[in-house]
Amino acid sequence: MSGGLRLSAILVVLLFVGCVGEETVSVVELNVSVSGEPGNVHIEKSANNGTSAMNELRVTFDFLGTESSGGALTEYWLNPGDGGQRVSVNAAEASTLFRDYESHGVFQSIAGANDSGENSAEEEIRIVVHGGFYLNQTQPTGVDEPADLHIDAPSENSVESPHSISISSTITNVQNVAPLPPPDDVEITWRLLDSTGTEIISHTQTIQEGQSYTWMHEEIAPVFGGWTLEITDSVADENVQQETSVIVRYTE
Repeated sequence: MSGGLRLSAILVVLLFVGCVGEETVSVVELNVSVSGEPGNVHIEKSANNGTSAMNELRVTFDFLGTESSGGALTEYWLNPGDGGQRVSVNAAEASTLFRDYESHGVFQSIAGANDSGENSAEEEIRIVVHGGFYLNQTQPTGVDEPADLHIDAPSENSVESPHSISISSTITNVQNVAPLPPPDDVEITWRLLDSTGTEIISHTQTIQEGQSYTWMHEEIAPVFGGWTLEITDSVADENVQQETSVIVRYTE
């Protein structure tokens, strides 16, 4: 083999080795900022365990700053992780997407971008949605028997269990306007039941006529599922008002 042919063969081998050794680098540089989380879904319960009002948690995903060297950006997209459908937007028209989360839990969302060269990039984003549950019976005359507060289970798509459940329940012994029945104390019992119906904790309190009492409790590492806060009044014909809130929190 002549010197010229030998040199050409060496150059071909070196070029081939160089191509094999190169690492694949994504040409789409994804930049996503998230606002609105962690936050709460706000759920107001009725006396029969219905939902009388709800405010979802809106989370915004901003793709401003995302770039591509492989073509024009064509699409920003989001899989919210809560069981909802994938949503997308034309990258030439907008750079933000949002999702209204209706259930509490921790969701593993995936955000991504595509370009005209069929290149794409994506990243997982952890979304924390606490659950706030409220039950108010504050009519002036009160109620003979306070209602129980049912705490909805986390979303079936939640990837984590709650960190804690925080309870604040205020009962007021309403003053009687009519002479009958005569004023009397009330005896209120709170019972916290887990998803299996097992009593976790209870508290009983006597409340005098015209007075209020607030029971507070925090349950750490509650088992996954729906819980119930039972509230009973052992005194007949003595009306009460209640303002109860339960916050289901997750690790942020």
